[in-house]
Amino acid sequence: MSDLIQMTLYRRSTHFTHSKHRVGYDISDLVIDDSVTLDRDTNFSATEFNFKMIFEKKPIIPYTGDIISFKWKKKKMFYGYVFKYGFDKNHNITVKCYAPSRYLKNEDSIVFKTGTLSERFRDVCKRAGIKAKVVAGSGHKCKAEVDDGKTYFDMIKNAISATTKATHKHYLIYDNYDTVELRKFPYKKLDIIIGDKSGLTGYDYSVDIDNTYNVVKVVKKDSKKSKNSSKTKTSEDDPKTTTIKSKTVTMPSAKQWGKLQKVVNAKKKANDAQMIQQAKNELKNRNRANKELKITCVGRTDLVPGNYVTVEIKDYKKKFKNCPILKATHHFGQDYTVELTMKVGQSWQVNGSMS
Repeated sequence: MSDLIQMTLYRRSTHFTHSKHRVGYDISDLVIDDSVTLDRDTNFSATEFNFKMIFEKKPIIPYTGDIISFKWKKKKMFYGYVFKYGFDKNHNITVKCYAPSRYLKNEDSIVFKTGTLSERFRDVCKRAGIKAKVVAGSGHKCKAEVDDGKTYFDMIKNAISATTKATHKHYLIYDNYDTVELRKFPYKKLDIIIGDKSGLTGYDYSVDIDNTYNVVKVVKKDSKKSKNSSKTKTSEDDPKTTTIKSKTVTMPSAKQWGKLQKVVNAKKKANDAQMIQQAKNELKNRNRANKELKITCVGRTDLVPGNYVTVEIKDYKKKFKNCPILKATHHFGQDYTVELTMKVGQSWQVNGSMS
């Protein structure tokens, strides 16, 4: 295997804590070249680490639950736990690991008091038994809520969505070696340009309006109860006693794309002017095409989700500035490459979603 890789195995069965005295097995020489992949994304899922090993006489098998530490050029890249392993008659061992945030997939039932995103993030990480750090938090208070039988990931996602909606600031969960971090999104601007003559080896660019709308209709429903209505009657509206009042805002893009309409309920006691403003607010981020860029380039350890970079494609005379990285798959070996999925423009800001 490449001498650029350093991989260590720790038996978790005897060392559940981060002990300085635990014994590690250096398995770097057993790892098959170009088999090491590291997958990260912003879609509330744990970092995944895969590799293959080959042994001759005495196999060192990473068992489920064991700890794997991985460094590239002495830089800490991954720390996590074996969730799957297997071997065949050719003495090949395949290993799949997940970073500590994998334990945020645990389900729980919690009654949250009014509190900030940072507080809820620390709370669920403590319950999951993982190290946590708030790199960027928010003072916005999320409403009290009951989360029954939900994953910790979903609980954090709810808090992030509520905070983003109120503050227009975005956040992501990031596995930084053995610590799960709450970071702002985008996180760090990389002062490089990836292009045809600077590391770019492949690309795929797409534009779609599948989740776009350019007309918003805000409706206010009034259902008058009949004097002769039965107490056991269903909650369905009665056409005879229901009226709907609405206000509609249409954007110029309807001429280009056709009418793409969304209906939303008016806020309580909203007047006509407030209904129109509500429609305009809904259209701010939705009245644009979704632009996605996928590239393959020479590997860099800082090309990770949350960071953003400029990409230049001369064949199409395109220069995409400050594209936030949503997903990154690193392939380590003699030829170190990375596959990136990125957002172009501002469409990634829609409703706090980065997927």
